[in-house]
Amino acid sequence: MEQWISKFLTYKGTYHNLSSRTIKAYKSDLYLLNDYCTLQNIELTDGILPFINELNHEKKLKATSLKRKLITYRMFYRYLLNNQVVVKNQQFEGARLSYPIPKKMPKTLKITEINHLLSTMYERIHNPTVSSYQKGNCIRDTALLELLISTGIRISEASNIQLNDYDQSDHSLLIHGKNRKERLIYLSSNEAAEAIAAYLKIRDRFHPKDNSLFVNKYGKQLSIYGIEDIFSKYLRLANIESTATPHYLRHTFATELLNNGANIREVQELLGHSSIVTTQIYTEVSLKRKRHVLDTYNYRNSMNIKTSK
Repeated sequence: MEQWISKFLTYKGTYHNLSSRTIKAYKSDLYLLNDYCTLQNIELTDGILPFINELNHEKKLKATSLKRKLITYRMFYRYLLNNQVVVKNQQFEGARLSYPIPKKMPKTLKITEINHLLSTMYERIHNPTVSSYQKGNCIRDTALLELLISTGIRISEASNIQLNDYDQSDHSLLIHGKNRKERLIYLSSNEAAEAIAAYLKIRDRFHPKDNSLFVNKYGKQLSIYGIEDIFSKYLRLANIESTATPHYLRHTFATELLNNGANIREVQELLGHSSIVTTQIYTEVSLKRKRHVLDTYNYRNSMNIKTSK
């Protein structure tokens, strides 16, 4: 079965444009299931339900982990079925398992923190005591974070941007999203466009090995881990006490769009969500917008009632 796990992972990575982190999670889940079935001496499709139940009742895994594993196993089962490796398992297909996931609010950065983060980066670029090598890195890093802040794209999407995906003349950018879906976005911030233009002028210093827009010190495509390290580095330099990840910038982008009057369908399109249900979570944290709606439309505000003698 290990060879089919390998084929499945290759298939998902090649045809669904999934990140290396997602593929790694699939691999871990599938090998855990395979080990369980080997130990129990049962067929893989017969082992999925008892394995999930064991994880739920004995290992007491979180609902998020159980749900992810179950989704992985359903995909793998369907893959094996389509390739005629297994026969249809009615018990598994008919099972209706549900693991409610507690709703968590998207975590964001304060606008003042983002302002301070960018100010720190620009000050570093113009600091005469910073070496030419460090300054070059900072120019690239500033372009990268300006892009994440201004567009709300995923770090995997930023990592995958190619040179010909960005049109400097009209500041349009082709994004290669999940499941090979593409969307065209626009860089509305002049500062962000200027930061990218400044980086493109010095990109050759990194001796690029391919056409990736953002490259590391070896000239290769900047990975999601490299982007996370860059973000953490400038949080420290800006003395921002936070456990934030780059994904906070995506949450902040979406929340502020809603705060400033964008409708949810527009936000869904810009973020590249396949379902509006995913986008709706941002309405929960859009406090500024809620205040405006309630201050403007709440009928209680206009009631003139004598409340004292």
